[in-house]
Amino acid sequence: MTTPWLLVFLISLAFPAPTVNGVKIVTRQVAVGGFADIRTEYVTADRLRSEWQVTPERMGPIYPMASIVQEGDRERVFVLDLQAKEFVSYETDSRGTPLGAKSKQVSDSGGVLQIWIDHVDTGERKEILGYVARHIITREKRIASPKACSGSSESQTDGWYVDTSIMPEWRQPKKRLGGIVVASMVSADSAANCVDRVDKIEVHRAGMEPGFPVRVSTSLQSEIKDHDRARTIASSWGSEVVELQSGPIDAALFEVPPDFRQVDKLRSFFGTPPRRQVSGWDWLKERVQEIFK
Repeated sequence: MTTPWLLVFLISLAFPAPTVNGVKIVTRQVAVGGFADIRTEYVTADRLRSEWQVTPERMGPIYPMASIVQEGDRERVFVLDLQAKEFVSYETDSRGTPLGAKSKQVSDSGGVLQIWIDHVDTGERKEILGYVARHIITREKRIASPKACSGSSESQTDGWYVDTSIMPEWRQPKKRLGGIVVASMVSADSAANCVDRVDKIEVHRAGMEPGFPVRVSTSLQSEIKDHDRARTIASSWGSEVVELQSGPIDAALFEVPPDFRQVDKLRSFFGTPPRRQVSGWDWLKERVQEIFK
């Protein structure tokens, strides 16, 4: 008589688990004060899964989390608490904003933040994780006008980058045509005259598009406005891709497990996932926004 475990093994051979082609990325990021995060991402032609577990010191237990983004006419996003087996779900518009979210009323600060970004290829090349990586230095300078709520800053990123073609098209950065990009930004300053105010931002880009970051380190000197005073702080952080593989991925990773329960709000402290591959600076800003929002 066939034993149960052998029967299961034979069935698995006859009906292997469905897979999809994609990319697996494991990234280690370290921010100010040794705040470390390991993130694992699985990316296919129309799906993204992120897994992370933040373990900051003296902040208590942080539970393993995951997010699933299903690309379509609208992006469907699922955020999962893997320990509690709970999840929340929402749809986003083309900018990644949840549908139905109320926009905050803001007004013009009357100030301008000029951002100058220059990417310089050093010409150095080396193999990282089986790919040819380019060594690129990025210098960014932000100059705030007197009425701006934002602060001035200077940063330098020393990075190694591989070609973005390793990623599916929908996860590749949009091609920038150079020149000046004009946008606006809600100020995070707590001063009364900057609450819900926006600066006009002008971005000037020079140099080449870096590509997909596999190893970067950033140092920053920034001006922090505290009511009527301004002070300068220095900080640094970095990230490194420790695993980068292309091939079959278990399709079940992009679906919510059937034993998970949908809830209105997750109890986990860090409930909002990174939705994309981000630089160390963007990643740090997202973490800060999660804490103080």
